[in-house]
Amino acid sequence: MTVGMTDKQFDGFVRFVLDAIKEVYDKMQDGSEAKEKLQKVIENLQKIIED
Repeated sequence: MTVGMTDKQFDGFVRFVLDAIKEVYDKMQDGSEAKEKLQKVIENLQKIIED
């Protein structure tokens, strides 16, 4: 049996993950390579929500 998510559930999940990532991002040191990479992840997740 396969159980899927509705679009609304998926958007809620992405928002939850995005909020958690933003909290970590805000605590990171400016200019670090990891922060730059995390910014790309944030941008990609934001695009998913906006589509």
